[in-house]
Amino acid sequence: MSSSRDDHPKFTAADTEIIGVSMNHPFSQKAFSDFLKLNFPLVSDFPDGKTTQAYGVFDAERMLAQRSYFIVDKQGVIRYKKVLAPKEPLVENETLIAEVKKLK
Repeated sequence: MSSSRDDHPKFTAADTEIIGVSMNHPFSQKAFSDFLKLNFPLVSDFPDGKTTQAYGVFDAERMLAQRSYFIVDKQGVIRYKKVLAPKEPLVENETLIAEVKKLK
Protein backbone atom coordinates (compact mmCIF):
# COMPACT_ATOMS: atom_id res chain seq x y z
CA MET A 1 0.00 0.00 0.00
CA SER A 2 1.44 3.35 -0.97
CA SER A 3 1.24 6.33 1.33
CA SER A 4 -0.75 9.50 0.82
CA ARG A 5 2.57 11.32 0.70
CA ASP A 6 3.83 9.12 -2.13
CA ASP A 7 0.52 9.29 -4.02
CA HIS A 8 0.06 13.03 -3.49
CA PRO A 9 0.68 13.76 -7.21
CA LYS A 10 -2.16 11.38 -8.13
CA PHE A 11 -4.52 13.23 -5.81
CA THR A 12 -3.52 16.65 -7.13
CA ALA A 13 -3.91 15.37 -10.70
CA ALA A 14 -7.50 14.50 -9.71
CA ASP A 15 -7.97 18.11 -8.49
CA THR A 16 -8.00 16.90 -4.89
CA GLU A 17 -6.37 18.17 -1.72
CA ILE A 18 -5.40 15.95 1.19
CA ILE A 19 -5.76 17.26 4.74
CA GLY A 20 -4.95 15.08 7.74
CA VAL A 21 -6.77 15.85 11.01
CA SER A 22 -5.97 14.38 14.40
CA MET A 23 -6.70 15.00 18.07
CA ASN A 24 -2.97 15.07 18.82
CA HIS A 25 -1.36 18.23 20.18
CA PRO A 26 -0.15 20.63 17.45
CA PHE A 27 3.47 20.12 18.56
CA SER A 28 3.11 16.35 18.03
CA GLN A 29 1.43 16.91 14.66
CA LYS A 30 4.31 19.08 13.46
CA ALA A 31 6.93 16.60 14.66
CA PHE A 32 5.09 13.73 12.97
CA SER A 33 4.66 15.70 9.74
CA ASP A 34 8.33 16.72 9.72
CA PHE A 35 9.49 13.17 10.46
CA LEU A 36 7.48 11.71 7.58
CA LYS A 37 8.19 14.70 5.31
CA LEU A 38 4.49 15.03 4.54
CA ASN A 39 3.60 17.11 1.50
CA PHE A 40 0.07 17.92 2.67
CA PRO A 41 -1.30 19.69 5.77
CA LEU A 42 -1.64 17.74 8.99
CA VAL A 43 -3.75 19.72 11.43
CA SER A 44 -4.73 19.34 15.07
CA ASP A 45 -8.23 19.27 16.51
CA PHE A 46 -6.78 19.57 20.02
CA PRO A 47 -8.01 20.18 22.68
CA ASP A 48 -11.76 20.42 22.05
CA GLY A 49 -12.34 18.09 19.10
CA LYS A 50 -14.88 20.43 17.51
CA THR A 51 -14.04 19.35 13.96
CA THR A 52 -14.10 15.62 14.69
CA GLN A 53 -17.36 16.08 16.60
CA ALA A 54 -18.89 17.99 13.67
CA TYR A 55 -17.91 15.13 11.33
CA GLY A 56 -19.34 12.54 13.74
CA VAL A 57 -16.08 10.69 14.39
CA PHE A 58 -15.19 11.89 17.91
CA ASP A 59 -14.81 9.05 20.42
CA ALA A 60 -15.55 10.84 23.72
CA GLU A 61 -14.76 7.78 25.83
CA ARG A 62 -11.21 7.49 24.47
CA MET A 63 -10.85 11.23 23.68
CA LEU A 64 -9.72 10.64 20.11
CA ALA A 65 -11.01 10.71 16.58
CA GLN A 66 -11.96 7.49 14.85
CA ARG A 67 -9.79 6.86 11.81
CA SER A 68 -11.90 7.94 8.89
CA TYR A 69 -11.92 9.27 5.35
CA PHE A 70 -14.06 12.02 3.88
CA ILE A 71 -14.33 13.37 0.38
CA VAL A 72 -15.84 16.82 0.44
CA ASP A 73 -16.76 18.54 -2.80
CA LYS A 74 -16.01 22.18 -3.62
CA GLN A 75 -19.41 23.22 -2.26
CA GLY A 76 -18.60 21.66 1.12
CA VAL A 77 -20.88 18.62 0.74
CA ILE A 78 -19.58 15.29 2.04
CA ARG A 79 -19.67 12.90 -0.93
CA TYR A 80 -17.83 9.94 0.62
CA LYS A 81 -17.43 8.86 4.23
CA LYS A 82 -15.70 5.78 5.55
CA VAL A 83 -15.16 5.31 9.29
CA LEU A 84 -12.83 2.45 10.09
CA ALA A 85 -13.44 -0.05 12.84
CA PRO A 86 -10.52 -0.64 15.21
CA LYS A 87 -7.79 -2.62 13.44
CA GLU A 88 -9.60 -2.34 10.09
CA PRO A 89 -7.10 -1.84 7.24
CA LEU A 90 -6.66 1.58 5.70
CA VAL A 91 -8.54 2.47 2.54
CA GLU A 92 -6.34 2.15 -0.53
CA ASN A 93 -5.46 5.44 -2.19
CA GLU A 94 -6.62 4.09 -5.55
CA THR A 95 -10.07 3.52 -4.02
CA LEU A 96 -10.17 7.11 -2.79
CA ILE A 97 -9.02 8.49 -6.14
CA ALA A 98 -11.71 6.41 -7.90
CA GLU A 99 -14.32 7.91 -5.54
CA VAL A 100 -13.08 11.41 -6.40
CA LYS A 101 -13.31 10.67 -10.11
CA LYS A 102 -16.95 9.59 -9.67
CA LEU A 103 -17.75 13.19 -8.73
CA LYS A 104 -16.58 14.57 -12.07
